[in-house]
Formats: sequence, C-alpha cells, structure tokens
Amino acid sequence: MKTRKIISKLSLITSIIIALLFTGITSCSGQKDNKEVLNAYQLRLSGHADSAKVLLLEITNKNPECAISWFELCRTTQHIGMANPREIKENLNEALEYINLAVENDPKNAQYLSFKGEIQTLMFYMALKFQDKNASDYITNVEETYNSLFQLDNSYYEHKISLVEFFGGLPEEMGGNLDKAEKYAQELEKDDFISGAKAREILMPQDADYEIYWEEIVTKMPQNADAHQALGRVYLFNEKFDKAYNEYQKAIDIDQTKSVLYLDLGRYYIMMAMQNQASMDSIAPLAEEQFNKYINFTPEPLDPMKAWTYGTIAMIYRRTGNKELSMEFIDKAKNLDPFYSPAFGKPNLRLYNPPNEVIHIQSYYLSPF
Repeated sequence: MKTRKIISKLSLITSIIIALLFTGITSCSGQKDNKEVLNAYQLRLSGHADSAKVLLLEITNKNPECAISWFELCRTTQHIGMANPREIKENLNEALEYINLAVENDPKNAQYLSFKGEIQTLMFYMALKFQDKNASDYITNVEETYNSLFQLDNSYYEHKISLVEFFGGLPEEMGGNLDKAEKYAQELEKDDFISGAKAREILMPQDADYEIYWEEIVTKMPQNADAHQALGRVYLFNEKFDKAYNEYQKAIDIDQTKSVLYLDLGRYYIMMAMQNQASMDSIAPLAEEQFNKYINFTPEPLDPMKAWTYGTIAMIYRRTGNKELSMEFIDKAKNLDPFYSPAFGKPNLRLYNPPNEVIHIQSYYLSPF
C-alpha cells in the first residue's frame, strides 16, 4: 500500500510537470525561476509548505519581477497560516502583500486579481465575524478589485455572486446595498443563466419556495451539475438529507471535481449533532461515511484536502470521547500536511491547483454550504 501511494504521488507530480512543459509559465523571464516555482509548489503539496516558503522567498529575492513566484508565495503563506487560526489576521495581511506584488508585476493576469479579491473577501469576512466597526470599508476594497478583474475577464461569475451575497444579505451598516446587489444580479442573469439563478435566489424573499425554484431549473437543465448542487443545497437547508444526497450525487456523476460535496454532506451531519450533543455517537459514523467517500474517490484528492478531512474526522471522535482514535486521525492528517486547517469550513481548492492553472470555484460566505 505504501509503494502504491508513492507511485500515485509520483504520477501526480509527473503529470503536473508535463502539463507545465506544454503550457509554460510566462510570468518569469527565466526557465530556472519557472522550474523553482514549480518545485516549491510540489514541496508544499507533499507536506513541506515551510520549505516551499523558504524557496519562494529566495526566488523573489533574486528576481522580484517574477509575478508567479509572488502568487505562489501568497498561496503558500495562506496555506501555512491556516494551521493557526489565532494569527489569521496577520497571515492574511502578509498574503495580501505578496499578491499585491504579483498583480503589480503582471497587472493583466486575471487569476492574480481574482485571488487578491479572495484574500480581501476573507479579510472582510473576518471583520464581520469580529464585529469590526470598519467592516464596510473592506467590502469597498473587494468590490474595487473585482471590478478591475471583470474588466479583464468577465467570466469570474463566482465573484459577482459573492458581491450579490454581501450586498444583498447584509444590513447597510455592515456594507449591505440592495441597489448594488440587484445591479450585479442583473448582469449575471444576462451573462450566465445558472449564475444568474444563484444570484436571484439570494435576493428572493425568505418565504419563497426555493425547492420549486431549483426543481424547475433542474428539469430544464438535467445535465447541469451546478443546478443539481444548488437544489441539493436547498434540500440540506430544509433537512431533507436523502434528497440532498441524491442531487449532490448527480452533480458529482456529471462533474467529478464536485466530489468535495461529500465533505458538505459530512459537515451537515456534524452540524446536526452539534445541535444535540447526545446524538453525536449515533451521527458520527454517518459523517465519517461521507468523508470516506471523498477520501476514497477517484481521482484521488490532493494530500492537503485529505489532511483536512482526516483532521475533521479526528474532531468527531474527540467529541465522542474516543481520544485514541482521534489522535490516530490527527497523526494521519499531520503526516500528509503538518499545516492542515483545523477550521470547520473546508479549504478553498484554489489554494492547491498548479500555479498556472485557472479554476473557477463558487462558494458562499454567509451560509455553511
């Protein structure tokens, strides 16, 4: 089993190298810098984020104009910082400094602007969480960054949905602005049907029938994975787990990258148990079952995501009083990634994709799924 795992990791690294050889990394002038950035990325994903950061600091010191090295340094810094939530503010400030340098050296790179906006969004979210009186100032920064991004590439619909969520879901004193929410929702409805539907859902009245809304869309678009996911999410909120599971499974069958939905199903069970601690013993196996579906999925998840999953399973057993099994899963997590996040929310997959690969992931900040 150990040999097979090593071979699997080598295959992953080989595939990444081949992909990069064909696509190229154009943010640095020298092939040596490009190769070293890739080496740092590989180090990080194999459980050595601290060594990766040292290497990236050396690269940026030698070639401060290498935008992709600043981008990877930003992601590595955030990765390391997730291990210590108490220092998240300082960590995000440092990560923002690095992504600003990436944008400065490659201002036409939409991916860097997108990631800068995500860092600023996390800062805004933390300001909301800790009831910062200046929270509304943070959303101004987020909007400015995303509007610059949309001028370069308007296909980042996920960020417009986030703007609709914040402007439409928060009171004015915390940055809410219904006129802006409506503006972005209408833009999304014009550009992309499903993204527009998600935005419109956010602005629907609380007593609206969200199930019928998405059931009708799924009927019209039965092969759209996002539509099935959206319907499953509504079922979860209405505590209809079986229906939610069926919709999530359909989404995964259509789009394998959505295997992370198993993590949301596991998290749902944990949330149910947290509301009734006496049910933890009976619910824990149900949550672990969903997490194991993710861990054992093909293609195999990346090690940092597996580490977070093992860490969350460890939390379940700790709450059931099984300290021995809890420590066993903590060891599994740390062996894969010593810097795995102990937070309940699952990590953003954009932290772990190859540094020159663009992926679009939409998530919600004001709701757990």
